Amino acid sequence: MRIRIDGTYAELVHAANTIRKVLPIGSISPILPLHERPHTWRVFLNTAPKRDIGRWTA
Repeated sequence: MRIRIDGTYAELVHAANTIRKVLPIGSISPILPLHERPHTWRVFLNTAPKRDIGRWTA
């Protein structure tokens, strides 16, 4: 799955870290500036295949 995030640099970092807690991240694209909006950046996150965490034991 490919996820696009637009926002300030701090918002991008916060969103990527939050998503990384839930989904395994395969790759992150270079951070690109959006020329039509000042102080706004765009990044794409590609999620990796599901991690094999094994069985849960009680």
